[in-house]
Amino acid sequence: MDTSASITMHDPRTGNVLYTVQEPTREEVDRVYDVAYATAEKLRAMSVRERVAQLKLLRRYLTEHKDEVAQRIVAETGKSQMDALILDIFPVLDAMAYYEKNAERILADREIKTPIMQMGKSSRIFYEPLGPVLMISPWNYPFNLSVLPFICAFMAGNPVILKPSSYTLLKGLLEDIIAGSGFMSDALQVVYASRRTAGYLIEKKPAKIHFTGSTGVGRKIMQQAAAQLVPVELELGGKDPLIVFEDVDLERTIDGALWGAFCNCGQTCTSVERIFVQVGVYDAFVQRLCEKAQKITTLDDPRAQQDELHLTMGCMTTEFQIREIEAQLEEAVAQGAKILTGGVRQPDSHIFPPTIVTNVTPAMRIQSEETFGPIVTVTPFNSEEEAIALANDSCFGLSSSVWSNDTARAERVARALHAGSVSINNVMATHGNPALPFGGVKDSGFGRYKGEEGLYAFSNIKAVLIDKPRKNPEAYWYPYSPKKYRLLSRVMDRVFEGGWKNLIHVALLGLRLDRLARRKRL
Repeated sequence: MDTSASITMHDPRTGNVLYTVQEPTREEVDRVYDVAYATAEKLRAMSVRERVAQLKLLRRYLTEHKDEVAQRIVAETGKSQMDALILDIFPVLDAMAYYEKNAERILADREIKTPIMQMGKSSRIFYEPLGPVLMISPWNYPFNLSVLPFICAFMAGNPVILKPSSYTLLKGLLEDIIAGSGFMSDALQVVYASRRTAGYLIEKKPAKIHFTGSTGVGRKIMQQAAAQLVPVELELGGKDPLIVFEDVDLERTIDGALWGAFCNCGQTCTSVERIFVQVGVYDAFVQRLCEKAQKITTLDDPRAQQDELHLTMGCMTTEFQIREIEAQLEEAVAQGAKILTGGVRQPDSHIFPPTIVTNVTPAMRIQSEETFGPIVTVTPFNSEEEAIALANDSCFGLSSSVWSNDTARAERVARALHAGSVSINNVMATHGNPALPFGGVKDSGFGRYKGEEGLYAFSNIKAVLIDKPRKNPEAYWYPYSPKKYRLLSRVMDRVFEGGWKNLIHVALLGLRLDRLARRKRL
């Protein structure tokens, strides 16, 4: 690695330089892994209760300093302070509180039923740490999508090496939180680096890789991890649909659709990017959606300039993502799409207004590829079957939303959608329950974190069968014989037929096998 290489952070609102960091050397990365392996041994020796005590330190500190943390997030992402509070910080605090109450139960040894063929034995599952976990987090939620998976890995007993996105490093923030809270040092090490250092971090062969980001980069990480036989968990992009049936309360549904599409300036993997509205209410829905979208305050609004807390939607974080959504819009318009509101950024800025597009087709990139900005398309549908087909017509399958006063229909549609999560009569609401797992299907990745699954994802799930100390061999051990074969065959017949009479026969045949095994030994 070139030690002279550096990364410079800019404020996306003003373009001002915030700070510069140097690319780490290979030797520095080696030392990070040395510390991680030493810390892994300490964590393995800790009880879950001791890890919970450490987590409480973090939660208390973050609760007391949430405003300062929100301001740091805003400075590097350009999002509104309200988005930083409710989308970055609150879910982290909520997950911490959930694991404080439930981690011991989730990770406790489990007793498993032992089959009759192994009578006298007991079966258990142990949940044990994996070892150092490499996490690569994205630029859109540099705090939430770094700390949430870290919490899961730590509670399962693993140290974490975190490489944040080089677009939003949040340099020193996590270290300050750890030091200020008194949390266990070295359980989280942050490596501020570019993608080339990420390659070396993978080359060092961590116990697992957890990546959140684009589908394209996820494929490259998986390819490199495959050569090392390192397991990966990929939380990738989305093209999330919101389905509106004509029996809904339009005002509430539109309010939900606006927030789902434009919170965090649309830079959320679970943002609503495609809205499908039943024809009976389509025109009214689109009209009110546009009217309300135009009331959303952005950075050039005088109210937002006077008081940050009046800001509804901040600016976009990166220039390259603005260019991507501009290209998608330009292509869509050339192919017949209509922009009803928004569509053009403020000159010489990262401010992009809420944008609503109609007359789209599945062939347009704006309808098929992840947009990742404050843009949403609206399309009419006639029947339930058509709505499902339109929503599932995507290579992605992350989140989705179904709105109907007919709850049976809403649940039926939810089951039919190809997605990792569904909110019914709400939007992105599954994020609000820390007990629910998070993850996607298809090109949205695989694996789950949060909830019980979030701890199991970072555990070695060890199967254990315990037999009592005894002298006699098992009936199916050597030596084999024709008689043993016939007896075992009869046992199988009875076992799989079921019923209490057959169980009696199994017990009797088992005794005969036992006597035979004691007499005939190697």
